[in-house]
Amino acid sequence: MNHRLAFIAALLLCIPAVAPADDRLAVLEFFGRPSGAFCSAAGPTMISLQAELEGRAVLLEYNFDVFRYGGRADRFWATGTTANYLPLVMVGSGYRTSSGQVDYQTEYSGMIDDELARPPRAELTAYWRRSENNTVRTYVEVRNTRSSPLLVSEETAMWVIVYEKAPIGVSNTWVRSTMRRPLATDLEPGETLTTTISVPGSSIADWNQVACVVMIEDRPGGNGSYDMLQAAEAAPAALSVEPEELVVTPTSPTAEFLLEGPHVLEWTATVDVPWLEIEPASGTLPSMPVVRLKPELRRPWENSATVTIYADGDSMSFHTSVDISFGARARPGGGRSTPDGKFRELDYPLESDLLFLD
Repeated sequence: MNHRLAFIAALLLCIPAVAPADDRLAVLEFFGRPSGAFCSAAGPTMISLQAELEGRAVLLEYNFDVFRYGGRADRFWATGTTANYLPLVMVGSGYRTSSGQVDYQTEYSGMIDDELARPPRAELTAYWRRSENNTVRTYVEVRNTRSSPLLVSEETAMWVIVYEKAPIGVSNTWVRSTMRRPLATDLEPGETLTTTISVPGSSIADWNQVACVVMIEDRPGGNGSYDMLQAAEAAPAALSVEPEELVVTPTSPTAEFLLEGPHVLEWTATVDVPWLEIEPASGTLPSMPVVRLKPELRRPWENSATVTIYADGDSMSFHTSVDISFGARARPGGGRSTPDGKFRELDYPLESDLLFLD
């Protein structure tokens, strides 16, 4: 998603640059017992780092007694680390580990700094929504950005981690459920795959506090330690448009906008005047349609128009719009449609609205 936004920013010089696509999101996973002395002592550090590193790192607290066998905790033991005391802590699916009583601030922040210093080896985009039967449905797109294939034989897989942003344990996150989706076939350099992953949400206490992290990892050589290639905070499922206003003139007769959203959505666009055309007028996401002026059809008093976009798929429906001006400067900005069809204006860059679908 980030590389496309950067491209739009380059086209519209008045828009500030967005974060580059090669930024890594660090994920620190903390397996403990809230009643444990060392876990409780680590709590203030977890809380402070969660606030300090928001947007750069996600610190996830697990109930060790629920998640101790199988799943994410196995990544800790796969490193060969010996640990006798909780909490068990790792970044990067085991790239660095810690356990028990330590200088929590120095240890945890150092682990995260080391993780952030590593370049990602994949590009990841994800959306989520609440689906039927209290299921968290996630829509994931991953692209292999390294020079070698991502291999099934190296246990390459995507993980979805569903958690609540709530002080249930010793920190402000509490993992509720996880799901692993292994790669079905090798992914060659530059190739992209999309998948939809459903995660049980029956243990969620407050859907208004739900968030999701999606990560992709592999196991170099097919044994030993795992390694996280990249992670992403899943955005609430929506149809987003950048920018929300465009301008066309006789000397600059074309303009383009970026449509993004879950890969399962298919969209169509219509324009309400004959002196503009849009190409393409339908497709899948992401997409960058072009609006083109047909000056011979425009009457002198006609200076504005609206492109309306509808998108549907996987029991979701959205619509949004782009305002077109003739001969006037368009202001930067963006918008996001909500499931009821209303449009919310956002300052650039886009920030995630939390939308929860019944």
